[in-house]
Amino acid sequence: MMETLLFVPGGPLAWAGGKAPVAYPAQFWDQIFNIWLVIALIIYVLVALPMIYFLAKYRYRKGVNEEGAHEEGSFGIEILWTVVPLIVVIYLATQSFANYTQQRTPPPGSLPVKVQGMMWAWSFEYPNGKKSVNDLYVPVGKPVKLLLTSTDVVHAFHIPEAKTMEDAVPGRVTTMWFQFNKTGDFRAFCREYCGTLHSMMLATIKVVSQEEFDKWLQQPS
Repeated sequence: MMETLLFVPGGPLAWAGGKAPVAYPAQFWDQIFNIWLVIALIIYVLVALPMIYFLAKYRYRKGVNEEGAHEEGSFGIEILWTVVPLIVVIYLATQSFANYTQQRTPPPGSLPVKVQGMMWAWSFEYPNGKKSVNDLYVPVGKPVKLLLTSTDVVHAFHIPEAKTMEDAVPGRVTTMWFQFNKTGDFRAFCREYCGTLHSMMLATIKVVSQEEFDKWLQQPS
């Protein structure tokens, strides 16, 4: 059975069918990839197997001159090969839209953090005004909503484990969200070439317990 992510009203995300992944929203992309892959394989098998069969059955044989019977068009078959692909396309479109909506919509109760990109560092500001540079502290198991902007050129905040990324654009505020389900240090990168030290524009996401996070949040910057 394919695992799915569910939003729990008024609470955190729940992983239905198994252990929670390292980070959200990575599994949305995995889920939609698996859906497309399975359907593509089914279509391939339905097309490839009959093709191989007919290639073998009606292959050219020296000295054999056969003429196939003349077949008139079939209205039923034409309807079938029009309706079935339409259903498949509609299904893929709705699944993809649902995936995109969940990937882009921060869950209720997300922790808002302002992020400012600059050559060549990341600055973070928390709701109580506390700031940090290149170290983003977040509590484990809680969704985090990043509000991104830039002081100079376009940057892009990328979290590989969460499979999410968003541009930080001068004069604009863009948003993205993520959630880590295990403690530890994780890397974030700039994925928009922004100058000579672009490759050094790194951030460390420090995922700690809620108690550790609350304690750190109250410490002077």
